Amino acid sequence: MPSTILATAVELPAQSYSQDEIRGYLGAWLARDPGLAARADSILKNAEVRQRHTVRKAEWYLEHRSVTERSEVFRDEMVKLTESAARQALELAAVRPEEIRLIVSTSCTGIMIPPVESHLMNRMPFRPDTRRMPLTELGCVAGATALAHADQFLRANPESAALIVCGELASLTAQASDYSLTNIVAAAIFGDGAAASVLTGEKHPLAAEGAGTGNGREGGHLPAAGPFSRRPRIVATRSIQFPDSLDLMGFHNTDSGLKIFLSPRVPRFIRDELPRHLEPFLGEMGLSLPDLRHFLLHPGGRKVLEELEQRLGLSRDQTRISWDVLRDYGNLSSATVMFLLHRFAIECAPEPGDWGLLMAVGPGFACEMVLLKG
Repeated sequence: MPSTILATAVELPAQSYSQDEIRGYLGAWLARDPGLAARADSILKNAEVRQRHTVRKAEWYLEHRSVTERSEVFRDEMVKLTESAARQALELAAVRPEEIRLIVSTSCTGIMIPPVESHLMNRMPFRPDTRRMPLTELGCVAGATALAHADQFLRANPESAALIVCGELASLTAQASDYSLTNIVAAAIFGDGAAASVLTGEKHPLAAEGAGTGNGREGGHLPAAGPFSRRPRIVATRSIQFPDSLDLMGFHNTDSGLKIFLSPRVPRFIRDELPRHLEPFLGEMGLSLPDLRHFLLHPGGRKVLEELEQRLGLSRDQTRISWDVLRDYGNLSSATVMFLLHRFAIECAPEPGDWGLLMAVGPGFACEMVLLKG
C-alpha cells in the first residue's frame, strides 16, 4: 500500500548571494595566495551555481567563529526555517498538525539536542504521542532516506499522515582558517535552506481525493508548491551502502567545528557503482531505465550530474530539474531532494502511470533510491 506525497514547501534564509559576489569574497579571503585565489575562482566559475542563500551575511563567515556560536545560530535558524516550511506544507496539504503521527527530521550541518522536531512540537499543536525520528548523520542522502522511512511507517499505518522536515545550514561549516581545496569546493557549491513534505497512507481520506494546484503564496522568496496536481506515490525504495568507501565524504568533528572532507573520486565512483544497483532495483518492479519518465537526481555537483547523465544515457532535458536546483540554490545536502520535489510539483505534474526516480547519495558511501508513480 504505497504512500502519497501531498505537498512540499521550502523556506530560505534572507541573505542571498550570486556566485559572482561569492567569488569576490573568496578572492579577498585568499588574497595572500594569488595562485590559490585563481584556482578557487575557476572552481566557482565552473560550479554551475548561480546563487545561494546563507543564514548570516558573508562577512560573518570570514572571521573565526567558536563552536558555541555556530551551534547557537544553527539551533535558532533551524527552528525558524523548518517551522515556516512545515506550516506551509501542512496548510497546502490541508492537513492539521494534530493529524500527523510521525515527524522525520534531517540535518547534518549542526548538532542540537533536543532535536528540531521537539522544538516544533512545542510551537505547533502536534499530538504529544506523535512519533519522532531525527536523522542526523546521513548527509545528502537523508532527505531520500526520510521519504523511505515515512513510507514504511505509512504502509504499516495507512490511515495516518507524516511530516518530513529537512534543514541544512552548510554555511556554518565553513572554516575561515582552512585554505584547503575541499573547503573551497564546499564554499563553491553548498547553500542553506529548509523544506518540508506531507505524506499520507493509502487509507487516509486525502490520499484518494483530487488535488488542487496550491495557492501560490510566497514562502522564503519562492511560491509554495503543492498539492501536486497529480500526487506521486512512493512505490518502492532501496538503500545501498557501498563497502570500503568511508573516505569519500563526510565531516571531521574538530575544535573549530565540523570540517568537511570530500574526495575527488566521488563523481567517478557514482558513475561506476550506481548503475549496477539501479538496474536490479528497477527489474524487481518489472521496469528498465527507458520506462522512467522523470528523474530527480540529487545535484551533488556539476561533475556528479554529468557522470550520471553519461552513464545512464540521460539528456539534459531529463535532468533539467536537478540542474535548475543546483543553479538556484546550490547543494542543500539532505534538503535538496525536497527542493527537487518542490520544483517538480510546480513544473512537471506527472501523468497517470508515469514512473519517476528520486535518487540521492551521501556519506558512508551510500545511496537511496525512491521509485515514484503518478
